[in-house]
Amino acid sequence: MLLTSACVALITGLHLPFAFDRSFTAREFLQLWIVTLLVEVTLYSVVFMVDYALVARAVLRAERGKAHQAQFRYMKLKQQVNPHFLFNSLNILDCLVCEQRTEQASAYIHKLAGIYRYMLQNEEETLVRLREEMAFVGMYVDLLQVRFPEGFRVETDISDEVMNRHVLPCSVQLLIENAIKHNSVGADRPLVIRIVAEAEAEAVTVSNNLQLKVSGNPSTRVGLNYIRQQYLDLSGIPIGIRRTDTEYCVTLPLL
Repeated sequence: MLLTSACVALITGLHLPFAFDRSFTAREFLQLWIVTLLVEVTLYSVVFMVDYALVARAVLRAERGKAHQAQFRYMKLKQQVNPHFLFNSLNILDCLVCEQRTEQASAYIHKLAGIYRYMLQNEEETLVRLREEMAFVGMYVDLLQVRFPEGFRVETDISDEVMNRHVLPCSVQLLIENAIKHNSVGADRPLVIRIVAEAEAEAVTVSNNLQLKVSGNPSTRVGLNYIRQQYLDLSGIPIGIRRTDTEYCVTLPLL
């Protein structure tokens, strides 16, 4: 406390690097010391309050991040036991068995098991390599192509340079699932999904031609909102969403 130290020095007769124009009585010195002490206490209190507010804000931001991450994990857990996906998968498997297509049935079972294995292994992970996510997406797409033998196609154009970059677990797969959920699929109007990732873009883009189901339920955007919030919490980088009359496109930053 520089001011109070100066006052004490004046009272005790210590030499200072500056001088006052007149002498002070002991009473005046005491009053000056009390005033400067109060000023310094006030200043330190203000600094403490500002520091406390900054720390509290950082803690609140961290807690919000944990809450959003917990919500995203819950969403992935719900996805793991998605009754529609499981019901469709078991129906397809039943058809393959009834038609005695044993090799296809065996391959289907292995890919279905691989999908659930990936989800369980990465349940607690914040990020995964794009290479791992795309291997998972490949198994998921293979199952969809058994369900939709015509009218559904996924095209990929991903640079090897970005395969070791990171994305959220199941994020690319979720975008494909949303495209299937909200768009019609048929031989006369094929649904084409493109996954593109280039080193220069620093992102992976998932797009599809827009052909919304006439009787489909309106999108709640829950999954997309969780992905958006997770990216903001982890990196501060927003995802990109673009919709035209003919195309829907989501861009996920590579971390």
